[in-house]
Amino acid sequence: MSRVCDLCGKDKLAGNTVSHSNRRAPKKSVPNLQKETITFDDGAKVTLKVCTKCKKTLNKVG
Repeated sequence: MSRVCDLCGKDKLAGNTVSHSNRRAPKKSVPNLQKETITFDDGAKVTLKVCTKCKKTLNKVG
């Protein structure tokens, strides 16, 4: 199961966690994906994995 938003294509980022002594450890940041069911006017339903930003936009637009 890939961690990619079906609408905007957002996926994981790579970076470093930097301590006070400036040691660096690799870190991965993954998007907060949730399942959202979209119902069309003709009654068809589609379930997508979307990030929370896209979910907020879908709820606002309708």
